[in-house]
Amino acid sequence: MNTELEAERTLARKAAAGDPQALQDFFDRYADPLYAFIHHQLDGDAADAEDLWQETLLAAVRSLGSYRGESRLFTWLCALARFKVADFYRQRGRRPQPAPLDEETPDAGPHPEAAAVRGETLARVVETLAGLPPDYRTALVARYAEGRSVADVARVLDRSYKAAESLLARAKSAFQQAFTAGGKP
Repeated sequence: MNTELEAERTLARKAAAGDPQALQDFFDRYADPLYAFIHHQLDGDAADAEDLWQETLLAAVRSLGSYRGESRLFTWLCALARFKVADFYRQRGRRPQPAPLDEETPDAGPHPEAAAVRGETLARVVETLAGLPPDYRTALVARYAEGRSVADVARVLDRSYKAAESLLARAKSAFQQAFTAGGKP
């Protein structure tokens, strides 16, 4: 049996029962990566992403008792988020702009299949980051997503430059290994 899935089932069960520590652990581990996922789904609209993030977290907490642990908990949360995003677009009479089918037009944008692959890759990246220790996640996001220098990462983590450099190397290796293994650290 996969111990990660078992740990996530236990966390979900305890959080569903109202265990304050389990709820805090759930939030600490999944809230930021879930926001990043939703933010990307809405093409960077921060205000709408914040609203959908809160709605998704509320729905997730209310539904944790139904989590069966057949997939990673973050994957389950992303599925809830996708429904919220779809509802958001449906309620506003908007749809995400599909990419044109004509690949010959220079500024036509990516082919729909390429856009789908990009979306799946982003979901795997976010899921992989969610499975890493918080210091690794913070360091990687600061360095590679936010483009901060190693010195800035050291300040964020309250570590020396060399310690931050070492942590980044370990975090990068852990990410690569987990990503290759399908998001499982």
